[in-house]
Amino acid sequence: MKPSYEQIYLEQSKSLKIESYTKDSLCNEVNWHLHPEYEIVFIKNGNGIVQVESNIEKYRDGLLIFLGPNMPHMPFGNKDFEDNVEVVIQFNESFIKEKLKHFPEFYSILEFIQKSPKGCIFPEETKEKLSDSFLKLSNQNNIEKLLNFMYILHHLSISNYKRPIVKSNYLEIDKTALPRISKVFDYVNRNYAQKIESKTIAKQLGLTTNSFCRMFKSATNRSFISFLNEFRIKKAQEHFENKSTSISEVLYQCGFNDPSYFCKQFRKHTGVSPSTYIKELG
Repeated sequence: MKPSYEQIYLEQSKSLKIESYTKDSLCNEVNWHLHPEYEIVFIKNGNGIVQVESNIEKYRDGLLIFLGPNMPHMPFGNKDFEDNVEVVIQFNESFIKEKLKHFPEFYSILEFIQKSPKGCIFPEETKEKLSDSFLKLSNQNNIEKLLNFMYILHHLSISNYKRPIVKSNYLEIDKTALPRISKVFDYVNRNYAQKIESKTIAKQLGLTTNSFCRMFKSATNRSFISFLNEFRIKKAQEHFENKSTSISEVLYQCGFNDPSYFCKQFRKHTGVSPSTYIKELG
């Protein structure tokens, strides 16, 4: 599967692209993709997984995230609740350099964007504070949307406890390797429950196993097996939260064959054993 380079179309009369989605009208982008525009995503409620570059983590009770340009990621939406709303705002570099830069009043916003080149995740407090602003965007005219957006940007720039979405010691993904890395992410997303071997993926990419492992490590600053194990553990957490299967069933559904290895990896990535995790869910 080829990586998706999303083309963002901005109307000449607009500085932003703003879309709102519900449970029945989710964003059409279903694969790993990237685009040169900045992106802000607000998700009202529900649980899901954040996947940006090779970073994987869960979110609970909605999400507010800011992404820099050309950051490969999976869609963030979920179908947990009927009343969930996802709002996506996209804007390009010229909005920053040709518009905001001319107003000294926007210095804090420019500083925030410059200090978050890859993006960041905002705390629940900020998401809740801006919830009404995001939700009313769909009913505003173009001028109201722009003013509302500046209000949102301002509060994102001054938000406390926002944190980088990708750790600072991660490398920039080599754009020449991106098509191959995107294929790897897509393959794992579709086949994590099955047996996955490095040599199988390497063959699909036209590489030797050693070349594939070096390429993945160079592009993401982590080994393929580390990425795969973390991905599977996040999926196991989802199963446990749905309370529909036992530990033994979950480990096989997530691609593990050895219970002891599964427990070891689960503790490594969550800090607790599977049984403790289930108990803490209540």
